[in-house]
Amino acid sequence: MLKRLLPGLLCVLVYAELCGAEPAKDVVYLTEHSMPGTFLDAENQPAGPTVELVKELSRRMEQGGYYYLMPWARAMQRAQQTPRSILFETVRNAEREALFKWVGPVKFYDMYLYGPSDIAGLGLTAAELSQRYIACGYRGASYHAALETMGFDDDKNLVLMTRAGDCIQMLKLGRAELTPLNRLRHGERFSAFGIELAPLQPIRNVELYLAFSLDFSDEEIQRWQYQLDQMFLDGSVRRLYQQDFPEELINRLEQAAAKSLQRRGAN
Repeated sequence: MLKRLLPGLLCVLVYAELCGAEPAKDVVYLTEHSMPGTFLDAENQPAGPTVELVKELSRRMEQGGYYYLMPWARAMQRAQQTPRSILFETVRNAEREALFKWVGPVKFYDMYLYGPSDIAGLGLTAAELSQRYIACGYRGASYHAALETMGFDDDKNLVLMTRAGDCIQMLKLGRAELTPLNRLRHGERFSAFGIELAPLQPIRNVELYLAFSLDFSDEEIQRWQYQLDQMFLDGSVRRLYQQDFPEELINRLEQAAAKSLQRRGAN
């Protein structure tokens, strides 16, 4: 039945201690493969610290539902078509603002265009990079427009993949030389599959949120936001994140949660 509802998708039914919940209250949780936060475990079930954050938040909200993992562009499309859905984790920007209701942030990203470390000291401009090299990004990513502004075009010097992380493999195979990465996580040097990358050009600073379908009431969104803030301040998210994400990121998120609660108190 679930496969007929959303064909070809990997899913897992999560009750979250809600076996008696009415089906109408179930939520459709949509995400993608994005290491280390979200992936399929050995039993083909969504796992990772971001998934665990959403599961714990849902438990506190006494809310069960279905989890689907799929390519990002498809997840974005489904989220706009599916009632009672939550898409995670999602860049919040002006283009998407009216498409969803927002709870977060759950991550901060400082997106940079990374490339071979041996050209990091050359001071190449974005235009020079786009003239000399091929970049790899993933389809539907929020930074696509920024790459186009830098001179990258998917008909010429931009390869688009369906999953986050696939571009590293493309760099390893020599089919591209550049790819956007989160500097806050990958730092000044990033080694993988025998290649060493360094940040070359800033792309944008972004905040990642949980994107709720528009049929959630504003009162519900306020309660989800309150519970998420509490998770940051009681150390729950720190325990989930600390093995995979830098201290700087966790501190910034905890500070953001504290400010969110202060604003709510002031109102």
